[in-house]
Amino acid sequence: MVRFRSSKEIAEQGQRQGQRKAPPNYYSRRVQYRLLLMVAVLMGVVLTIEKVADPAFFSFFGTPQTPSNVNSTSTDANLPNETLSEPLLARYGVFDTSHFAQTDLDVHQTYLDLWDVIFKRLTYSQRKLVLSTLHKGRQQVTLDDEHKTTWWDLYQEIDELFQKYMQQVLLSLNTSENALTEAQKARGLAVVATIRQQWNERYRKAFLEVLESNANTKQFENEYAFTQQIIDQLALSMLKDHSLFSNEDDIAWFRMLERLQQYDYPTIKSNSTARVSALELGTQQPQFRGQLVTVRGEIRKAYRVQAQKNDLGVKQYFVIIIKPTGGTLVPFVVYSLEAPANFPQLPDKNLDGQTRDMSDLVEVTGYFFKSWAHQGGDGKMHSSPLLLTRNFDWFEGQRLEAAAAETSLADSIPTWVVFTIPLTIAIVITVGVYLASIWNSKDANKRTSPGSQDGELARFNEEEVGPTVLESLRKLSQQELPEVTDEMQSEEATEAKDTGDESTSVSSESDSDE
Repeated sequence: MVRFRSSKEIAEQGQRQGQRKAPPNYYSRRVQYRLLLMVAVLMGVVLTIEKVADPAFFSFFGTPQTPSNVNSTSTDANLPNETLSEPLLARYGVFDTSHFAQTDLDVHQTYLDLWDVIFKRLTYSQRKLVLSTLHKGRQQVTLDDEHKTTWWDLYQEIDELFQKYMQQVLLSLNTSENALTEAQKARGLAVVATIRQQWNERYRKAFLEVLESNANTKQFENEYAFTQQIIDQLALSMLKDHSLFSNEDDIAWFRMLERLQQYDYPTIKSNSTARVSALELGTQQPQFRGQLVTVRGEIRKAYRVQAQKNDLGVKQYFVIIIKPTGGTLVPFVVYSLEAPANFPQLPDKNLDGQTRDMSDLVEVTGYFFKSWAHQGGDGKMHSSPLLLTRNFDWFEGQRLEAAAAETSLADSIPTWVVFTIPLTIAIVITVGVYLASIWNSKDANKRTSPGSQDGELARFNEEEVGPTVLESLRKLSQQELPEVTDEMQSEEATEAKDTGDESTSVSSESDSDE
């Protein structure tokens, strides 16, 4: 049954259609340009996220390249070990165990645990005595009588701690509460036996040789160096970021300075592991701690401070506060053993209580020590990346903005390439989509043309389309009518009579109303 809509329903439908927003025309150039821009932005965001995950990417933002008039031998970011002429210089507190067998790794880790236990039980002065003795043993320097006396007492204490540690390890291996397999127990016992043998045959003799009048410490240089490397690893792990200077910092501090003293500054620069920004050093401290890194910026303040008594002969430090590249407000703090030639005379902050204001461009390669908590000029506490170096490059009269302007186009390519690549990909994708849309549009026009509608409908079967009105009437006309019986005639007469009575009553009622 066909239902005809009222005028009210038709009006309501028209109103609803008028309120409905028409879909965009995806074949128009304007819409396609918008799609192009959206795809480009999306690709740029995806690639940027991937790049930001790589620490080397930050070098694009925080550090312009060296100006053309500056001869710098600093290396670029993330140089592999094999490109460094002095890998031990490049990374402090790192012991290369890549070529070690499993047994050697177990022995090395046990020595780390052993000296960790020993150092936790020694006082600050005793730790300094250990470091001083190792230093003089490596340098083949004869100890004076006072040093010999104090070292003999400390050696006995260290040896006693060693014996207690070995006993504790054996007890742990054999206890029933420790659920170790037989293979694990055998492995642990082998490590204990190896360390005991090395201690009795090599390290005891090395520690006692320095007490001899005609000490020949050269024969034990490997033992001194290995013990020092173990302590260097412990010292690096003891550094705490966002903290003031502490006694535990002294071990790593003077060991880094000792290494810096052994090389000239060009060699130090050539072994830099990365160019870094303040953001990297502020958020990725464990990754760069103890490594030679290169930073760049403008000197804001400079002064001198006196050094505490040490065996390295260091009397003072040149301290420079650097505004880094990249626009960050977090400054670099650099402690240098030396200053460049013709560098201005600096006041001693400890004696004079003054500093010197400067604004020249500098580049520094040094060890990243830690994020140092210090009081700023505003009276509040701040945390800044602190570097130790032997010297630094000073570009008198140059400013940070001028250095950035002098950066060549070739040097700046890596920055814009990051954004050009996704844009190019987006253009290619969009052109492909545009060509496909043109083809689809032509195909759609072909299918919707008047001449093709009959053909399209002809492909449908009868169940999909259904019979037309004419076909239905034709079928009805072809049907045979049923025969008329007496009962059907009497029923038709009765229905006619009833119909006539109803019509008469209706007409009477209408006349009465009038």
